[in-house]
Amino acid sequence: MSHTAQQISDLVQGEILGNAASKISGVATIETAGPKDLCFISNKKYLHHLQSTKAGAIIVGKEVNEAPNGTTLIKTEMPYVAFCQVLIELFDYKDPNSGIHPTAVISETAKIGENVYIGPYVYIAEGVAVGEGSKLYSHCSLYEGSSLGSQSILYSNVSVYHDCHIGKQTIVHSGTVIGSDGFGHAPLPDGTYVKIPQIGNVVIGDRVEIGSNCSLDRANMGSTKIGHGCRIDNLIQIAHGVEVGENTIIAAQAGISGSTKVGDNCVIAGQVGIVGHISIANKVQIGAQSGVSNSIKDEGGKYTDTPHLPLGQAIRSRILYKKLPEMEKRISNIEKDLKDSSE
Repeated sequence: MSHTAQQISDLVQGEILGNAASKISGVATIETAGPKDLCFISNKKYLHHLQSTKAGAIIVGKEVNEAPNGTTLIKTEMPYVAFCQVLIELFDYKDPNSGIHPTAVISETAKIGENVYIGPYVYIAEGVAVGEGSKLYSHCSLYEGSSLGSQSILYSNVSVYHDCHIGKQTIVHSGTVIGSDGFGHAPLPDGTYVKIPQIGNVVIGDRVEIGSNCSLDRANMGSTKIGHGCRIDNLIQIAHGVEVGENTIIAAQAGISGSTKVGDNCVIAGQVGIVGHISIANKVQIGAQSGVSNSIKDEGGKYTDTPHLPLGQAIRSRILYKKLPEMEKRISNIEKDLKDSSE
């Protein structure tokens, strides 16, 4: 299905510069787009592509006032956000699934809202509540007393253990486990361990997205909490009793140890490791592969390295580290000269 540039501009409340009747039937990058494709530029350093692109229409910022080579521009305040809006409304996958598959196993005590899709071999236990318009794909499991808010999605093979709760408009991707036991084991005198019961739960807020193959452990007591609007990437470990504030982003392969509290609007990059029983202030950014070993109290700080350091200090340390071989050689020469002069 094709759409005119004007229709797309109206959707994003944009301003047309060029041919408003230009037909658009697909999306592409600025480098690969053809005459029927829509693309976008949100970073000024890519504006030079306007001279060579063959795109049918381009979403750009308000500062662009010229459409070279007859290109049609759609001017908006936030080009990337506008492009995402177009993708969602016009080009995103439209799920055709509906109804309840006959192989699903649903307890008589479960409460299922209207317009819910329940796929093949889904298991819904006693006392579960599923909100209206939600979707559960094949082989998902919701155990006793758990709940899923309205308009939420669990993709195939998601497991939600007993008494765990997921909010509205939340997406959980395949293979993720919510509410598995926290890692609690008490050592005994003979060198063995006794398992510490994990009697808490996991509570996930609204508008959260959790990637595939993540583990969110239930608390020993109380709740492991994920705040509204969080974005959690694939392959992430959230340990028992962790609390993550609202709108925080956690990238792939990061791990947060037990009872740590992460503030609102933080950014935790890939492969970051955070020890337990500490707190991280709001709006903190932590660089990839950093190891956070104690609390970060300053709001809005940027940190990197292991153990973590403020970004500026870490950069200076890296520069110094590169000079260590040269410094070692100079020190050796100085020591030799001092020894020779003393003889």
